Amino acid sequence: MNYRTEIDGLRAIAILGVVLFHAGFTQLSGGFAGVDVFFVISGFLIGGIILDELAAGRFSFRKFYARRIRRILPALVVMILIVMCLGWFSLMPQSYRYLGGGAITALISLSNLWFYARIDYFNPAAKQDPLIHTWSLGIEEQFYLVIPLLLVIVWRLRPTAVLPVLVCLTIVSFMTAFLTASELRMEAFYLLHTRAWELLAGVLTAFWQRQKSLDLRLQNPAFAAGVFLIVFGLWAVPPTAPWPGVWTLPAIVGTVLVLIAPKASPMLKYLLANPVFRFFGLISYSMYLWHQPIISLLKTTQMWPTDGLGVLTVLLFLVVVSTVSWKFVEQPFRGSTPLHWPKRFLLVGSFVAIWAFAIAGHISEGFPTRMPGKVLQVLAAEEDYSSTYRKCIVVRKQVPNFDYEQSCVFGPDEEPSLLILGDSHAATLAQPLAEELAKRDIASRQLTLSSCLPIGGLINVGQSRAEQCPAFNSGVLGFLETAPEITEVVLYANWTNYLFDESEPDMFGAIGESGFYSVPHNAAEPASQLLREQAFSHALSQQLVALAEGGRHITLVLSSPRPNVDLPRYFATRLWWGDALPERYSFPREFHETLYRRLQIVFEAAIMQSDLPESQISLVSPTELFCSGQQCDVIQNGKILYTDGDHLSLSGIAILQPAIANAVLNGSGQ
Repeated sequence: MNYRTEIDGLRAIAILGVVLFHAGFTQLSGGFAGVDVFFVISGFLIGGIILDELAAGRFSFRKFYARRIRRILPALVVMILIVMCLGWFSLMPQSYRYLGGGAITALISLSNLWFYARIDYFNPAAKQDPLIHTWSLGIEEQFYLVIPLLLVIVWRLRPTAVLPVLVCLTIVSFMTAFLTASELRMEAFYLLHTRAWELLAGVLTAFWQRQKSLDLRLQNPAFAAGVFLIVFGLWAVPPTAPWPGVWTLPAIVGTVLVLIAPKASPMLKYLLANPVFRFFGLISYSMYLWHQPIISLLKTTQMWPTDGLGVLTVLLFLVVVSTVSWKFVEQPFRGSTPLHWPKRFLLVGSFVAIWAFAIAGHISEGFPTRMPGKVLQVLAAEEDYSSTYRKCIVVRKQVPNFDYEQSCVFGPDEEPSLLILGDSHAATLAQPLAEELAKRDIASRQLTLSSCLPIGGLINVGQSRAEQCPAFNSGVLGFLETAPEITEVVLYANWTNYLFDESEPDMFGAIGESGFYSVPHNAAEPASQLLREQAFSHALSQQLVALAEGGRHITLVLSSPRPNVDLPRYFATRLWWGDALPERYSFPREFHETLYRRLQIVFEAAIMQSDLPESQISLVSPTELFCSGQQCDVIQNGKILYTDGDHLSLSGIAILQPAIANAVLNGSGQ
């Protein structure tokens, strides 16, 4: 295969899209599609090599996998070693333990399965993981375990069947992704069977080019259209688009169009084959390896710059590191010459060292002795929640078989008269509130579903297993029809997260991305945020009416202030680096009220629409409890009020719970 300089340009567009997206350039909403461009290029180049060697009768599995190891492993091993060293001085124990798992699975090409089981790629927490980007290497290497064997078998049995087999596999993989990505988002994102069509698109392109070439008159239009589609795909993807899916097609089709037009005019090809793009293409693998660790470690340690010049400095540093990696790690291991013993020793020794250190990190639970005891005490606020919090919260995959009668019950040995309903925020409240009300002989039942708003008729956009949320809400109402003994309902959730398609500023004023919000279930999505708010208000009013059936009293708890910064980790890191834990720490109230005032309007409108008597609804505002003057507290009396960036700790619940208990007692006439 002749060397094509424009492919370096394709790699450049792909890596720049990925890096800028992860660096926070929100205008590049589909920058992550650069990975999909890489998949097509990889399928085209590697698939082409396999096809050429099969046609020449000289394909060798040993040589093929030796080339893959030399291409992928050295730079990956060096990156992981350095990240583990840096993590020793910057990552908290649980994160460091988790890093070891990511390191081992990355080395054996299974990290996509590791991260699939542990983290939503589009969750903000994913940006804090230094190795999450290695999921794509897992996809590629799993693909290259299967495709050579498949091609060899088909080629030897019936060479004419290669094309039909590839086409069928591509269609099946794409349709699987298309049909499952909306509901099973993480399965579709992380797993091979829904990603294979992207690599197969490259293999098919390589196969087609070996049979015939595109008409010369179509080469320029195809090339130009391809570049346009790739750029469009990087810029125009809606934040909540299921991935991979229809919105993945512009990047995939665009890459294929460029690849099938090798004879486009030199002037047109210069768009991709210019020296700058070629340089970024050459260092693209090292740049991909290094961009996530640099960005994530800076963000984890709160050292990520907040100004454009600072971000540019970080990106220039990334280019330098990537160039060094390409020159002194990638290049010496590439080629067909045998590896001499020093290189073999370094590679194998580093591989073994990573495994040993990762296993030791798992056994020791992240080497907690690295840091002073005072730091660990602050970090312990991450687990400052009730003993039943993990046990009693429901997750979406449990919903189809969930028995509402078997949900957690607290208090006196009698039928519960209070239902605590909501998401994980309500789950943090349930046991402390129930224990307080038990003093007044009130028994409580908990029905809380993680990351799901407790309002029927709505569904969350951009969420895996989203259909389970309305299913759960329907089940709750069905359960209440058989439970007349429940006379009180506490309704509490992280409402702003579900209502708005934007994020509150964090406690430093930075605004992150959002793409998680609610729309009417089984209906067209409202065309604007205002219409979504009206639909939300209408659905909430209907939910209030349904919950109030039979004269039930409802205590409606609004959203708590959200610092949107993992407070235990933030203050533990500061303490580790020499700062003292303050007795009190606050952030500007205006950051919280950016969305909170709009939330109040929506909730007040819903209460009016419900037409329920005032005596049946009590409204509790956490803002008035956590904020005074122009500040909202996140630490009081040296106690951190949150277990992360938005969930209240037991210390925080102690501030909120009395107001809710009083509302319940007043509603019940006690």
